[in-house]
Amino acid sequence: MEFIKLYADFFGVFMIFYKMLDKNISVPEHIYQHEAAHMLLDAALKKIYGVENYSIKTGSRGKPYLADRPGIFFNLSHCRGLAVCGISDSEIGADCELIRPYSGNAAKKIFSASEIDFILQSRSPSESFFRIWTLKEALGKAMGTGIFSGLKEYEFCFKNGEPFCKSIPEKIFTQKIIRGK
Repeated sequence: MEFIKLYADFFGVFMIFYKMLDKNISVPEHIYQHEAAHMLLDAALKKIYGVENYSIKTGSRGKPYLADRPGIFFNLSHCRGLAVCGISDSEIGADCELIRPYSGNAAKKIFSASEIDFILQSRSPSESFFRIWTLKEALGKAMGTGIFSGLKEYEFCFKNGEPFCKSIPEKIFTQKIIRGK
């Protein structure tokens, strides 16, 4: 398990834990990915908060939360070759995606015109698409609304290579691209 301590000061603390996954497995890949993300949650809760026993419930929109730990927030994601767990003392969203060729139809549904221009002008349109897609999905997960619920109004750009949301500049966003994996 690797982790990135992303932020800690008077705004709060959040950490992202991730694990590269073996692609040669004997169980169905989605089960392996799901279990790996939950193992990261177990390790993160123990490392940061000393929590070993907990119960996960889901809210009315399906967002998971710790039933007996109201001050601890988490979010899980997984894709082929990677599992991720975000953990914080405030709402958090995390997403990971394998960069692959994308369809412009999905971008039209949830991306702003300037975000689409960013993709089209990029040297790597697929990577640029997934940079914005993962930001939007993580934001939707943090808010508990999902990817297709009004996220077009939350416009992302990049300042000095770092993600920034014009609509909510007080929020912190970060990304890590794992090359060659």
